[in-house]
Amino acid sequence: MKHLAYFFGAALFLLSTTLGQAADPATDLLIYLPFDEGQGNKAEDTSPNGFVGDIENAKWVEGVVGQALHFNNGSVNFDPLKIDQPKEMTIEFWFKPDEEIEGGGRIDLLYRLNGGGRPHITFNRGGVLFGFYFATQGVELEALTNYDKFEPEWYYFVGSQSRKTAWMYINGELDAEAEAGGDARMDFGTEGMCIAANTGGSNFFNGMVDEFKIWSVALTAEEVKANMATALAVQAEGKLTTTWGKLKSNSGRF
Repeated sequence: MKHLAYFFGAALFLLSTTLGQAADPATDLLIYLPFDEGQGNKAEDTSPNGFVGDIENAKWVEGVVGQALHFNNGSVNFDPLKIDQPKEMTIEFWFKPDEEIEGGGRIDLLYRLNGGGRPHITFNRGGVLFGFYFATQGVELEALTNYDKFEPEWYYFVGSQSRKTAWMYINGELDAEAEAGGDARMDFGTEGMCIAANTGGSNFFNGMVDEFKIWSVALTAEEVKANMATALAVQAEGKLTTTWGKLKSNSGRF
């Protein structure tokens, strides 16, 4: 039945993008980490690029879709990604903190493996609770949240950057918007990439991360909603399948 959830999600996606060109996973998806391995210390990219990251201090758990990684002072580290610099960019993933975040020390959900640069996604930087810190080829910029706290529950994050504007969405809704004014800058190609920590060794995010993707296009608001609906449809179908299996195993009629 899982394919039915994907079908309905895909239908939502197509309906929502009839007025524009939809993002194409075959050409526009730079990296996709479903975190569904379920074992081992490697995170495998299922996009055409096929990157592999090293997992440190994390365990496999149930996620939004299939499995996810639960970090405890850990990270997933990638060497410099051998990809062309995109002119537009979108970062999307699901995250769930272990504890409420309402301030405190800095926490990096996404950073480079080496050195400084952009983009990064960070809690508690310079007195700001949460932000999408992006850049053009000429200037470093930021889109800052309107949330006043983050509970220990799942959130769907999207940071989308066109040549004119950047948007930050949380749970499918626009949270912040900022002017861009130039081609996107993404330093993961030269500096590597680190998920759930700063350069792999500090500012740890303790909690879960699932369904991590980077696109070479700026997703629209309609595409963001469609992607979220697809994930939730798969999650709901998976729970339905599990319940149905239990009912069958406990009934003599099946």
